[in-house]
Amino acid sequence: MNIKLFLKKHSQLRNLAAFIYSFARNCISIHGKDNHIIRAGVFLSGCKIKINGSHNRVILNSGGINFLKDITISIYGNNNIIKIGKNVSSQNLAFCIEDNNNRIVLGDNFRGGSFSELAAIEGTEIIFGDDCLLSAHITIRTGDSHSILNAMTRDRINASKSVILGNHVWIGNTVLIFKGANIGDNSIIAGGSVVTGKSFPTNSIIGGNPAKIIKDNVDWEIKRI
Repeated sequence: MNIKLFLKKHSQLRNLAAFIYSFARNCISIHGKDNHIIRAGVFLSGCKIKINGSHNRVILNSGGINFLKDITISIYGNNNIIKIGKNVSSQNLAFCIEDNNNRIVLGDNFRGGSFSELAAIEGTEIIFGDDCLLSAHITIRTGDSHSILNAMTRDRINASKSVILGNHVWIGNTVLIFKGANIGDNSIIAGGSVVTGKSFPTNSIIGGNPAKIIKDNVDWEIKRI
């Protein structure tokens, strides 16, 4: 029987194997109250988790079997959540949260994202549906990090906004996705695209700077057929 399939079916053995594999391979630093990291059944190697704040939750496995290597998680604030679904595999992916009440969620069967960054601030969310595939060098941000002001009134005009990606979305290399973007199911974001704060329908190829629909009525498979 395939080892991965065997471990999926036997949770106690999976958790033990993951604990042995992950022991002393990672760096975890927590400062604050009531912070929890749930990592049973996750195979972790070279991961760094830093939390400064209180009442934060990092859920690294919602079932199944996850392989995370050289992942960086940084949380500065309170009441934030990072949640990873089941059967997830990723390497060199960074999660960055600042301020309070933010949420980053990876759905089931998420793959890829090497040398990529997911950054949420000011009570926003980055949400991936299931079966998403990421290439490398991707940046997804819900805010600008600094204030842009109306020169006359001095009011701030660049509020942060959530980023939502549907099920079965494929993101190409070196893509930038900014606040307010909403990507429909079964879509493809072409390499090098810059996606600004707008919604795109399902089954689309999205590309360019700024990104627009370049083809509709499409779907994709990871296998070359």
